[in-house]
Amino acid sequence: MESRIRGWYDTLPIGEFTWQVPMNQKKPGPMYTTPPRKICPVCGQVSYSPAGVHPQCAELQADEKRMKKLKAKKPDKSVTLDATPSAWRKPCPKCGAQVHVRKAQCECGHKFVVQRTKSGVGDND
Repeated sequence: MESRIRGWYDTLPIGEFTWQVPMNQKKPGPMYTTPPRKICPVCGQVSYSPAGVHPQCAELQADEKRMKKLKAKKPDKSVTLDATPSAWRKPCPKCGAQVHVRKAQCECGHKFVVQRTKSGVGDND
């Protein structure tokens, strides 16, 4: 004979409530199978949207034609630097272009003098 204290939950039939299923039993399988999810045609990953295309992928797809037109219409401009003096630019004595202070050589071919420091940084030996 069993000598344990029985509670009110022992008087209920097993399975009447879902929380009364013994711990050693496995969870039941799904009642309904889920349909396979759609694959996004743009990125190739599983889509979470009902339309089958991620919203960000649909936006990229819609903007593709417009971006091609903009790139074709946009002239290729080279970057022109203003000649205003700056702490980060130095003038080239040969061509007069403003060059970044860390550049050792200008595009025209002029080589700037590199000053030696106590730590040895800037040695061209």
